[in-house]
Order: sequence, then C-alpha cells, then structure tokens
Amino acid sequence: MPIIMEVFHPDRLVIGVGRGDVTAVEYAKLLADIIQGGMLHYRKIIDVTGVSSSNVGAAELLAFDERFKEYSRERRGPLAIVADPYRHEIADAFKATTSQERPVEVFRSVREARKWLLSMSVGGTADPSGDP
Repeated sequence: MPIIMEVFHPDRLVIGVGRGDVTAVEYAKLLADIIQGGMLHYRKIIDVTGVSSSNVGAAELLAFDERFKEYSRERRGPLAIVADPYRHEIADAFKATTSQERPVEVFRSVREARKWLLSMSVGGTADPSGDP
C-alpha cells in the first residue's frame, strides 16, 4: 500500500507516509482508518515527500477535509504536512483553506513537523509544558 499509517497512542500521534503512486482511494482509506480509530483529535503528520504521482488535487483534499467534519463533531488535532520543497503547492493551498479550523502547517522535513506538533496540545493550542 502506498500510504503506511503508524499510530502512537501514548503520544496521540498519527504518522502517514506516502510512497510512489497514491490515489484518492488510498487517501480516503487513510481518512477512514483515522475516523474509525477515534483519532481525529490526535496530532497528525502526513509525509508526501515520497509520492511520485497522485491523482489528488486541492479539490479532493478539501472534500476529504469536509468528510472529517461530517463524521465527527470531535475537535480535530493539528496537522503537519511534509512536502517536497519543489512540489508543495497543493499542501499550501490545503493549509490556506483549512487552517482556520485547526492548526495546519507545511514543512520540508519530518523533524521540523514533529517538533512543531509536539508543541501543540491535542486540542490544537500550544502546550506550554511541552508535554504531548
């Protein structure tokens, strides 16, 4: 499967890593797994730096985001998208459209994304203690 999901329940963290050709169906499966697992409030890192091609554009990503809202009234946790520095336009568009509802940032490395997420509480605000 081109998207591998790892869950770290003690840290309330979901990491999705895309590799190769990723389709809208595979993104939808990731979304369904997060919803069914009751992890909407978890922090999320989605790493798409290894995606070579995808039929998913900004419109499809926004539709996925709407599905998150439909399935749960639960507060959604912060989202860090790790994108290739030369192919980040869709991630930037997604951030611009959805970041008013929860923290969304685009990063160039997983390390930067993880550092930012660890400073966020699962409710989406800064956690001054630094604890996840």
